[in-house]
Amino acid sequence: MPPPVRYTLDQLLVLESIATTGSFAAAARDLHRVPSAISYTVQGLETALGVALFDRSGHRAGLTSAGRQVLEEARDLMARARKLDQLATLLGDGWEPELQVVVDGAYPMAPLLAALHRFIDEKIPTQVRMDVEYQDGVIDRFHEAHADFMIALGIEDGGRLKGVPLAPLEMVLVVGAAHPLARLRNLSRDALADHVDLVVRDSSPSFAHTPRKTFLGTRHVVRFSDFHSKLAALLSGVGFGWMPEHLVTAAMAEGRLVLVDLPAGNRWSYTPQLITRRDELPGRAATLFMSLLRADGQE
Repeated sequence: MPPPVRYTLDQLLVLESIATTGSFAAAARDLHRVPSAISYTVQGLETALGVALFDRSGHRAGLTSAGRQVLEEARDLMARARKLDQLATLLGDGWEPELQVVVDGAYPMAPLLAALHRFIDEKIPTQVRMDVEYQDGVIDRFHEAHADFMIALGIEDGGRLKGVPLAPLEMVLVVGAAHPLARLRNLSRDALADHVDLVVRDSSPSFAHTPRKTFLGTRHVVRFSDFHSKLAALLSGVGFGWMPEHLVTAAMAEGRLVLVDLPAGNRWSYTPQLITRRDELPGRAATLFMSLLRADGQE
């Protein structure tokens, strides 16, 4: 067990005031105390620490070398104490200590980061935690961690959850420009069966040992944990796959990725949902963050 603290914040406050105002008498006026109370407090601090903080041999007491070192630490402690007071006041005003958000990794980060910037600019004491999952893993993490809200691509909840639609998320079926599929036209789904389908696995523990069936049902499948590693595989020519359009816009513009010519469909659109619980009102920080996100997510 750590030893008890031998000083009080009030003693450090008096020391700080003396150093700031220049004298015991000025500190007494600054703190609205009688001079004898200031002297008594300083003596108590010196006794508690076992060191002389002031040299009283001259006309005006001045800090000793030890006193200057103690003052430096005291100022740091007082700054932290004031920050703690401010935090307590803000939390007392209804701000949650932590805001937890779960997001599907296909959703663009740009609106989330824009909302986060605005949220931080408000000087709110709430700490933000943002977890990225995929497909059913989003829902699982939301329930397991009792997160404040989630952004999912689709959900069946039996009425326990409510969602607000965000801007559509476009998915495109792409392949590397050097891949054989890039040169073929009017492909059938069966024609894709001999090629490697690159997918991002569902991060739900339910699919840890039995992966979810792929959208196209191809025989050769390589699963990745995120879209960024999948993108690298696409660019290297390993196979083909669905990607959020916002992640491949640049590569397509540069000609490094092309759409798979599949008349049955090489585009797919989701409407992401900002989801909360029907039986729980979001906290003050969650409400603010969601309003900022809706403003950016709909632009």
